[in-house]
Amino acid sequence: MTDSRSLSDALSDLDAGAKLRVRIAGLGAALAVALMVLFGGHLVRQPLYDLFQNIAPGPDVSRRVHVVVIDADSLRDVGGWPWTRFYLARLVEQISERGAAVIGFDMLFPEPDRLAPSEFTSIYNELPAGVSQEIQSLPSMDAVFARVIGRSPVVLARAGVTEESFDRLDGAPPPLPPEAKFVGAVPEETLTFPAVVANIPILDGAPLGHGLVNGDRDSDGLVRRVPLFARAAGHLTPGFAVELVRVAEGVDQVELQGDRRQLDGVKVGSHRVPAGPDGQLLLRFGDWRKTQTTSAVDVLRQGQRPDQFKDQIVIIGLASAGTSDVTSTPRAKAIYGVYVQAQAVDSILRGTALRRPAWAAPVEWGIGFALVMISFLGVPRAPMGPVLVGAAVEIALAFGASWVAFQNNLLLDPFPMLAPGAANSAVMVALLFVEGRRVQARLRGDLEEERLSAARISGELAAASEIQSGMLLPRAELDRISPAVEIDAVVQSAKTVGGDLYDAFLFDDGRVCFLVGDVTGKGVPASLFMALSKALSRSLLMRPSTSLEAAVREINAELSRDNRQAMAVSLLVGVLHPADGRLDLCCAGHENPLVVGVDGTVRELKLDGGPPLCVDEAFPYPQETDRLAPGEVLVAFTDGLTEAQDPTGALFSRQQVFDALSQASRAPTLAGMVDGVVDRVRAFEAGGEPSDDLTVMAVRLRPAA
Repeated sequence: MTDSRSLSDALSDLDAGAKLRVRIAGLGAALAVALMVLFGGHLVRQPLYDLFQNIAPGPDVSRRVHVVVIDADSLRDVGGWPWTRFYLARLVEQISERGAAVIGFDMLFPEPDRLAPSEFTSIYNELPAGVSQEIQSLPSMDAVFARVIGRSPVVLARAGVTEESFDRLDGAPPPLPPEAKFVGAVPEETLTFPAVVANIPILDGAPLGHGLVNGDRDSDGLVRRVPLFARAAGHLTPGFAVELVRVAEGVDQVELQGDRRQLDGVKVGSHRVPAGPDGQLLLRFGDWRKTQTTSAVDVLRQGQRPDQFKDQIVIIGLASAGTSDVTSTPRAKAIYGVYVQAQAVDSILRGTALRRPAWAAPVEWGIGFALVMISFLGVPRAPMGPVLVGAAVEIALAFGASWVAFQNNLLLDPFPMLAPGAANSAVMVALLFVEGRRVQARLRGDLEEERLSAARISGELAAASEIQSGMLLPRAELDRISPAVEIDAVVQSAKTVGGDLYDAFLFDDGRVCFLVGDVTGKGVPASLFMALSKALSRSLLMRPSTSLEAAVREINAELSRDNRQAMAVSLLVGVLHPADGRLDLCCAGHENPLVVGVDGTVRELKLDGGPPLCVDEAFPYPQETDRLAPGEVLVAFTDGLTEAQDPTGALFSRQQVFDALSQASRAPTLAGMVDGVVDRVRAFEAGGEPSDDLTVMAVRLRPAA
């Protein structure tokens, strides 16, 4: 365990309870956000659709729709608004004579003409009675206007009003029923207006049709929809755009497609348009400035083409500074209402209105639920990288699908698809990080405890190493054991403490005893058994009148007693007689010693010996004899020499041992020879971890004085 343990590693250590808590919190967040989207999603959904309206506007209004505006030029040349009905009658005649299929007035005439004879005489009371009577006998311009309307394809406007509206006129006669006939089930959510603002009776009975010009603003002040039909003053009444298309198509009915619970669309003649549940048309706005437009004053002038309005739907409206018919849409901060009606007519003719299909909500929420489940199951298991990539892909796909759908006039809401799953993932990721930090803190504490424990163990091992080293004679003392015998030894443990041992001591008669041993295994257990083996060996070997083979047998018996861990130790014991160089040896499963001559040649003392101590409690280890000539060096060692490995795993071969001893024999001192052999082994290992403890002991007769 290291300090570099990452948070993702800590997350993998979370228990099942922590992951369950994270998942439950994620589901709670998903449910809360789902409710927010369900009841307040329009706060983010509508701005998204408005953005789409500006990025991908609808097509320009077709050439079949023509707007005639009473603009600043018209007011300058004809006169201020309102005009006398005479000019409006002339305007209708000119448009009709030039081939218009239908003429719609996007304005109301709820009051008589201000220049009517009766109105004029009521203002000028000082007129002589004869003059006043003659003026009153003149024809009314409202009557003239009504006759022109009656012989032209005209649609007049009505406006539905609520009970609280200031436009509602108390005591006003009920309006005439609309001309359009409706077939099909009327949906329950149909817009309803208890009253209407209509035209004066003389005008209201003259046209071919009536339509509602309502286009109410949403809460943000923007107009996005107009009614295709509504219930107004007790009558089912078509919207202004629908009525214009009906009259232009020459049909008498409007078909409502669907049932009382779900309105699918409205069909007028050969045109079908999708409708909202309340019967309104959701507009996809184009550039209103590109709508085919003619000034009213130009229509009244001579010299216009006779087919200027042939087969066109002409809408007459106000478009001058100071008029009240100015509104705002998602694509225009200020637009004259007549152009909104023009785009509504065009949407019906070309079927370009926006629609929200019935399958949209189930699909959106189904995808949202699926993503919540994927997040619920996957986030606590997956690495953070794939989670973030997956979230980015989901966002791109949801908004991409909504964008592609809008291009095809469909409204898909990405927020039910994304928001619950995003909330679920975000809360789970946040809590996973919190839980991960908690796990990290716990692991860090465990790591500190392990470090402290390791430090204590390291200190104890260091102390054990010092104790073990103290049990072995230092090299300087080895050299002072006997004036006739030169001895040197080195032990290097593979771990802090090891299982190799050596010893040397002098008998009273001048003989020198030396031994080298190797306990099975490494580390603390081997070091403890090594200490016992060394102490017991010295004690039994120093007994007077005890032969070498007898002492080794007793050592074997004592070590085998109560050896529940089944430890074993190889041992080579030698007794050197300095007087004649005789060498008594006893080998218990140990490496055969080598003798290096004065000339550097190396020979092996092949001993019969026996198994390592503690293998056979009663084995009779034999004493074997050889002779050490002056200048020759006997080298005893453990298998840390012959089992040394290089980085490729190759062993330090016997020939390499011979070569190392031969080369090291050139050293001027015995200690230099031992160090040379050890250095050769470590160079062979090339910095790798030693495979076993290494001990090398060298014994040589001193030259005679």
